[in-house]
Amino acid sequence: MSYMQLFDKEVMEETFNTNQLINLLLDKKTYPIPSTKLLLNKRDILFHENQIHDYIYIVESGLFSNWKKEHVISFTKQNEFIGIDSILGNEKSFFTVQALAKSEVWRFAKEDVMRKLMSTQEGVFYLYNEMKTNNEYLIQRNVYQMVETKERIMANMIQLAKRYGKEDTQHLILPKNLTKKIIANYLNITMTTMYYICKQLIQEGFLEPISHQLVMNKAVIKENKMLASLLK
Repeated sequence: MSYMQLFDKEVMEETFNTNQLINLLLDKKTYPIPSTKLLLNKRDILFHENQIHDYIYIVESGLFSNWKKEHVISFTKQNEFIGIDSILGNEKSFFTVQALAKSEVWRFAKEDVMRKLMSTQEGVFYLYNEMKTNNEYLIQRNVYQMVETKERIMANMIQLAKRYGKEDTQHLILPKNLTKKIIANYLNITMTTMYYICKQLIQEGFLEPISHQLVMNKAVIKENKMLASLLK
């Protein structure tokens, strides 16, 4: 593979994506490294912010929230990494990571992960692509932080449902664990504002009148040019 081919965007995303990195770490044939499966209950803390920890994790099932100073910054779902942002052993964790549901993770020592990556010629590209993906997600989120509160709530609900939830031909469905309270914290708005706007969105047909889960109507989303692009 030539230098230009190696750095082609599609080649990078296909060859060094998160799934490929997961397969590499779990592979026991080439440079095997120890791993431990952990079971966590809802509200269990995996590690705390500003503390040095020696592990990274692959989420096999479940959903996690990533907190900084009691504010939700992001979430981590199945087949994503936790702790890779502080891959060097002497780095303090940026987040407090908490399970939002019963979850299973694979735990690896950071030192072992780095040794395995450095044993391959392309190991650094896995880390580069992982950091790039995380940065793109944060940039996409920030695009909608300057719009009015109502539009911000709608846009972020759509993004969260596309990334962490489910969809059918008519609806986008957020996980039950992503409640109004958690989303309000994530968007840095008050609960009063969140409940008031959600009531409006139900009246307008954007949200279905379901008390235990946030379900969005695709037909209504498509009527809004700004929001419709988020369905792609």
